[in-house]
Amino acid sequence: MKKTYGILALSMMLGMVSCDSKLDIVPLGKTTLDKAEDLESLLEQKFMLSTTLEYETLCGNTYPEAWETPESILADRTTSAYAMLAGDESVDRVELAISDNNYENIYEYINYANVVISKIDDASGDSESKRRIKAEAKILRAWFHFLAVNMYAGQYDEATAADTGGVAYVDNTDVQAQKTKLSVKDVYDHILADCSEEVIADLRQSAVDNPFRFGAEFGNGVRATVLMQMKRYEEALKYAREAIKFNNTLEDRLTAADNLAWTLPHASSNNYFLCCFDNSNIGEWGGKVCTPEFAKDIDPDDILMIIGEYGNDGWGDPSGYGPEGSLMCNSWDVHYNAYGLRTENMYYTIAECMIRTGQPNEGLRYVDEVRDRRIYGDNEHYFGNPDYNTEAMAMDILQKNKRVEMFTTIYNYFDRKRWNTEPNYRKDVTHDCGDAGYFTVAPESDLWITPFPKTVTLYNSSMTQNY
Repeated sequence: MKKTYGILALSMMLGMVSCDSKLDIVPLGKTTLDKAEDLESLLEQKFMLSTTLEYETLCGNTYPEAWETPESILADRTTSAYAMLAGDESVDRVELAISDNNYENIYEYINYANVVISKIDDASGDSESKRRIKAEAKILRAWFHFLAVNMYAGQYDEATAADTGGVAYVDNTDVQAQKTKLSVKDVYDHILADCSEEVIADLRQSAVDNPFRFGAEFGNGVRATVLMQMKRYEEALKYAREAIKFNNTLEDRLTAADNLAWTLPHASSNNYFLCCFDNSNIGEWGGKVCTPEFAKDIDPDDILMIIGEYGNDGWGDPSGYGPEGSLMCNSWDVHYNAYGLRTENMYYTIAECMIRTGQPNEGLRYVDEVRDRRIYGDNEHYFGNPDYNTEAMAMDILQKNKRVEMFTTIYNYFDRKRWNTEPNYRKDVTHDCGDAGYFTVAPESDLWITPFPKTVTLYNSSMTQNY
């Protein structure tokens, strides 16, 4: 189907927006969306969220604003960026959170899904297409709630999830219905119901070329990602393996050696579902500065290090925007999948789940598979090497490599939140700010939870902050 990116759907929705609900944007009353093909147009969006730089800063991987030095960010102690970089919990982030584009966009996308789900059964069209469209909408609803609960609430823990504040799980289009904050457990229960095997079975049982639409590869990938975040590694492994049956294409970054330039189009075949940065170039990677600590984890034979030595589209001089040892990526035609899923996500999910379930060295074979398309020349393989045959050794290798692979995505943040709840993997994160000094964020810091914006809390008494 030709992509319309929801232009028609958006124009129809604009006249149906209610100002009565400050939690999300909900259509009023009946719409003219009475055909399956019209409802499907609501799924034809360019899904985009805001930059991940503050989340990556928390993880010690980058600095919170592009084209700003650490010193300039630290000079203004009234910003969220300062709080993240300095690890300063005394900053009133709730007062700063007047609005939040991520929150608003997430619930807008959830609303599109709810409109489809609520109307598709009565719409005209063949039953098979209607089941598929409904399944896509449910997977989208599950995914965006998964992003929300991990950004605005604490990490899922089986022992405490029922008593931990989560987010609202919006599953209707009723503007009068109270959008009540649920526990983390309840939110995850709803997510798992929306990405159940029965729902996945109604998706296209194949990969889909349109990066903003998806088939069974993303459905299985969503369930695998959710279960891994819940630390249910054996179950997550099953669905990650299913996902790569439908799409096991890894981005071959070594092609950058041919013309000393790294490019990554939106329609890259490794994308299961694309949700990237909302900026002028839709997800560009260029201009992002990594920290000296992060730079140490980049393999010196990484193709982006090699082409960067020639002054081309790879890692290179931070141009004064980072301290000694930091690097800036100079690739300007890279539309990175910051909030969606790629084949690489599934390979690292399989790797960690195998490591966690008694197969540490075998799990590293999937790390090798990704590295084979990143490391120029002879690539050291971890699989089969007896030096990496314990969980601790294998996890150390996985964490370093996945950190680099997931640079500027939300997954470093989700992983670090999950690992921070485990004695073997929790750690203080240190921010190297050059001459301005070093700052630390502790595993239990409130900074790991994003505050709800005032556009929500002032109009909904149930939406109390989760820290």
